[in-house]
Amino acid sequence: MTHALAVLGKDEALHWLKAVLIIVMVGSLLLIVQQAYASEGTEFQAASDKFQTWIQGNLGKLAAFVALAVGAIVAAVKKDWSWFMGAVVLAVGMGILVGIVNASFTATI
Repeated sequence: MTHALAVLGKDEALHWLKAVLIIVMVGSLLLIVQQAYASEGTEFQAASDKFQTWIQGNLGKLAAFVALAVGAIVAAVKKDWSWFMGAVVLAVGMGILVGIVNASFTATI
């Protein structure tokens, strides 16, 4: 972790840490709410399907492309490739996150 702090800088590392903590907290809250209101699971199926098709369909591809383009432009201007790598992680991570959320909600205990 000290190497990451040396490369990113203290303020930027704190921003990344906050972002990761927020993602973990939101995921945990979603799991808690899902467990508290567990039912047939069909009342949110339409919204879940629509969100999944947005992320994995043309809208998601467009958002990933825009993130990569902005990251590449900012990286070229600032000569800081962490912007580009952050955009790559964001673009790939959103596609993976949908699979993790779907697996979490469809898992049987």
